[in-house]
Amino acid sequence: MFGTSDFEVYESNGYEYLHISSDEQDSQNLVFLHGMFGGLSNYDPLLKEIQGYNIFVPKIPIYEISARKISINRLTEWLHSFCEEIKVENPIFLGNSMGGHLALDYARQYPDNVSALVLTGSSGLLEMDFGSTFPRRKDRNFIRKQANLTFYEDLIDDAAMEEIMAVVKSPSKLTSLLAITRDTHAYNMEKYLPQITQDVLLVWGKQDEITPPEVADMFLEKLPNAELHWIDKCGHAPMMEHPEKFAAFLEDFLIKLRNKSKSKKTKTL
Repeated sequence: MFGTSDFEVYESNGYEYLHISSDEQDSQNLVFLHGMFGGLSNYDPLLKEIQGYNIFVPKIPIYEISARKISINRLTEWLHSFCEEIKVENPIFLGNSMGGHLALDYARQYPDNVSALVLTGSSGLLEMDFGSTFPRRKDRNFIRKQANLTFYEDLIDDAAMEEIMAVVKSPSKLTSLLAITRDTHAYNMEKYLPQITQDVLLVWGKQDEITPPEVADMFLEKLPNAELHWIDKCGHAPMMEHPEKFAAFLEDFLIKLRNKSKSKKTKTL
């Protein structure tokens, strides 16, 4: 959602994605994963702040998979197929909201194929329950108010509202959306977190109302190798609300990973 991306959209064998390539040798591979109501444009503000990385942003097929089959596990299978199709090896996954949940499940199922994780407003432990139906789905003001819970400031413009209303008014799309919403609530990852030993960067909005601050603290406690950074006056999508601050945390983390990798190679030699 939230408009079209300013970057070129690529297609390959049914997969739709952004690809920002780097000319630098040994550049890190990053895969950015959007949330339930997200889309390719969600990472545009962050992409404009960083460079020197090989970045992929896939469009996650939330509305293309039938409501009976869609789940985090099913999306993990899809993501694995995407990485194989695009030939992305050992990426660092950055996931927002449901995208974070997907990154965690990928790390659980394919631990040898994940270099590190970056989670921001991730589901997988606790998140606000919007219910299993949209009884007021034709009430534009009500839907706008609900959508704005994502942000500290009001970032929902008329174009974004048109996209959101198109989803909630479509029986098939709404059914798929509610199905994946139910699955994210049902699929609690707490017991799996100690098994995810990759380095994890947590970047959280202090005013996140959907996955509130205590959720970030829980991730920090349960993940063996995690670090947590806060952004003030920020809601559920820090990479959209404060891309400069988010980029600073991200690049510091990526430098640490690069130095750590070089140190391991030196010791091996």
